[in-house]
Amino acid sequence: MENIENNNETATPKRPTFLTVLCILTFISAGMGSMSALFTVPFSDIMVEFVKINPSFDEPMKVELIRVLQAGWSYYLMTFALSLGSLAGAILMWNLKKLGFHFYALSNLGLLFVPMLMLGMPTSWGSILFTSSFIAMYAIHLKEMK
Repeated sequence: MENIENNNETATPKRPTFLTVLCILTFISAGMGSMSALFTVPFSDIMVEFVKINPSFDEPMKVELIRVLQAGWSYYLMTFALSLGSLAGAILMWNLKKLGFHFYALSNLGLLFVPMLMLGMPTSWGSILFTSSFIAMYAIHLKEMK
């Protein structure tokens, strides 16, 4: 009987389904963000030409996109590092480690404000709402993490 009680105490806690879904969404998002940060600079000239000739972009949008595409390595290395921080946070939270929440939150707040700080571009309310929503949804699960 004592063996059964000890096994229950040492059993690995089960990750909630909603936390699993959040982590998978973050794996996808952070993975795509990391890859995008690495491949934008080498192909920025091609992408700028595409933006210039594409009629679906209005003029202010073209100017903003071109500015981001031509931001250079310092900007994209910063976004790459922050995307990796977000990914590391999600991996830690997948393993129910509370430290992952802090990695995730700080990295995503950084990603939210890097365009403003490095390029002088405004941060959209939609981005603020999206980022804060994900941080809040992860925060709900802090009680299950160690």
